[in-house]
Amino acid sequence: MSITWILVADRSRARLLSLDSDESLVRQLECFSNAEGRMRPRELESDRPPTTHDRFGHGRHAVEPHTSSAEKVADRFAQQLRDALEIGRSEHAFDELVLIAPPRFLGVLNHAMGPHLRERVALQIAKELTGADEHRILSHIEQALQQKVEAPSSQATG
Repeated sequence: MSITWILVADRSRARLLSLDSDESLVRQLECFSNAEGRMRPRELESDRPPTTHDRFGHGRHAVEPHTSSAEKVADRFAQQLRDALEIGRSEHAFDELVLIAPPRFLGVLNHAMGPHLRERVALQIAKELTGADEHRILSHIEQALQQKVEAPSSQATG
């Protein structure tokens, strides 16, 4: 019996699904919401950026942050999702993990995960599917797996 967890996420919401290979049954385990992820960047930031004084003279300049507020919100949400996945990994609740997210947030998720969790990732799909039903999600997983299987064989013949 093999259990695959499927995380379908974007920066504002996520669904954690479980696929039991013996029963081909998909269950929703948990939903996550990140209200700040739906906000526009200007809604997340204060009215004025912080300022700094010149070393010499009386001038003041605005200080631009190295990381935008939207990136910080996405990072915090990815860490929350990572924590939930890490609990499942440490409790041996799943054997494999599938990540489905838009390309940018998929990168944020990958950056948030540690090596032990990354070892469990069997497949990554760079698509926005948070609003999709389970049937459509499984269809995308099957397509990606098919492409993954066909890719090495087409390189061997070329």
